[in-house]
Amino acid sequence: MSTPKDQNFFDCSLLAPDGRILQDEAGWLGNLSHEVRLNLCRMAGQSPSETSFDLVESSGNQIFPVAMAQTEAASHWAIPHARTARQIDPSTIWVCRLSPSAVQGRLAHFAQAFGLPPAVGRVLHALYVHCDVKKAAQIAGVSFHTARDYLQQARQVTWTPNLARLITWSALGTLETVARGESDHPAGALFSLSARQRDLAARIADGASRSQAAAELGISYAVAKKELAEIYVATGVNNAIGLAKVLAELRSLAMATGLGKADDPYPPPPSRTLIATDKTGRKIVASDYGPLGGKPVLVLHNGMNCRGVDRALVAALQNAGYRPISPDRPGYGDTDPAPPTILGADYYKLCAADLICLCAQMGWDRLDVIAHGPTPLVLTLLEEAPTLVQAAVVDAPEPDSGYGAAAQGMIPAMKRHFFKRPWAVASVARILTNLASHARLATLMREWTANSPADRVAMENPALLMDFYRKILPFRSGQIDGFVREQVLQATLGPPKTSLRGAGVTLLIGKTDFMHDGAETRDYWQALLPEARIHLIEDAGRFISYSHPDRVVEALLAA
Repeated sequence: MSTPKDQNFFDCSLLAPDGRILQDEAGWLGNLSHEVRLNLCRMAGQSPSETSFDLVESSGNQIFPVAMAQTEAASHWAIPHARTARQIDPSTIWVCRLSPSAVQGRLAHFAQAFGLPPAVGRVLHALYVHCDVKKAAQIAGVSFHTARDYLQQARQVTWTPNLARLITWSALGTLETVARGESDHPAGALFSLSARQRDLAARIADGASRSQAAAELGISYAVAKKELAEIYVATGVNNAIGLAKVLAELRSLAMATGLGKADDPYPPPPSRTLIATDKTGRKIVASDYGPLGGKPVLVLHNGMNCRGVDRALVAALQNAGYRPISPDRPGYGDTDPAPPTILGADYYKLCAADLICLCAQMGWDRLDVIAHGPTPLVLTLLEEAPTLVQAAVVDAPEPDSGYGAAAQGMIPAMKRHFFKRPWAVASVARILTNLASHARLATLMREWTANSPADRVAMENPALLMDFYRKILPFRSGQIDGFVREQVLQATLGPPKTSLRGAGVTLLIGKTDFMHDGAETRDYWQALLPEARIHLIEDAGRFISYSHPDRVVEALLAA
């Protein structure tokens, strides 16, 4: 039986970073517009150490998935052509698709292996291409009843309960009982499916009925039916056969391109990258965790890390019907820095303008906001766009660096150091980020969270610690402009100056926050925002979204 690593199963082509075709032996890349090719290059450039996936449309209106990566990531692909990757310019973009002729050959080989006549193989291929029995009959030149009989015969000899599993097995060239797993993460990211929707789609593609899938996932039949309809819309198909085909193609690409790094046992929650540009051409980058049908909620990162939503909060938000989107602020991660002429509190206005720009270009006119700390930004956004934000929840809201004396430890001491010597922020930032290995971070977390039980438990979870670690990795590339600006502002601006009294804002404060004393923080914000809902959570610390994600979601729903 053939495998996803077949010698000629993939068409692999090369692009220059500007979208020019460097190599296209199969001739398929030339059928994509220059704008499509350029977008593939941009996506690969956003995550140079990883493989990305997208759906593209050729000039013949054919839509199919592709995998793309820069040279270093492509050198790990299990595709013969990619073995020469290290000899290619590092900036080259590798783009891979399933070869249509090879897919047809695999389906024919699958039918032949079970002793099925060639006519059955032709109907099976037509069903794979068109995902409809009537259309498959027309293309194969047989009657509808004959096509149905052929497919019934194929199901009987291959022990498949329905056509969805027949397509999955024949397209993957495998008789594994379950094909789902890590190979479905690309589908979740590409179509902005929630974790539950991804698992539901995988089960349907593997041949489960809706009632079986619902029972396995612990949800009602009505919920499964509703979410499956949303999955069909997101993937652009209208039945289980079409879903099986889409997932089979993405699974084949995912398995051939390595399913991400082998040394990463805790891959991040699936997300897709969104890119917007402001009127000056500055790039604004965000991660969209989906699902597309969920209510958008902006999740704003802390001043000491970059974009990303931990898996605990992603799951809680998605299960409540939300679609988390996490943008990088100016000078963080992949978002372009603020112009040097933007000083003081105008930086927060630029941050707000970036969020407004992102929402406008994505078509979001009403959404919620969750912020991990940056209360001044939330207040600025509410002032600049009062009709955009419906509700705002800030967990672990930070007072300015000059306030409070009860909290002890390295981070509070560093904050007080910045208050006295703001010019030292950049030097300290470089030292900290150079020390920020995963092992070092684990050690620091054990020290920092020693007196915060909830935080200690959260950071002892290796998957959650990895989520946190990923948010500080971009600093190691030297992009620290946003970090420096925000720490300087926190040290020099004092309490935020706002005309708002906090109506519509909820603040969640952990009593055992290792950076700030919970009671002091509560008093600080009560004086500034007397109309805000402020909750001091007795059994929470600094990382409220990690340890108490349901409390964050409950606060959002109640706002």
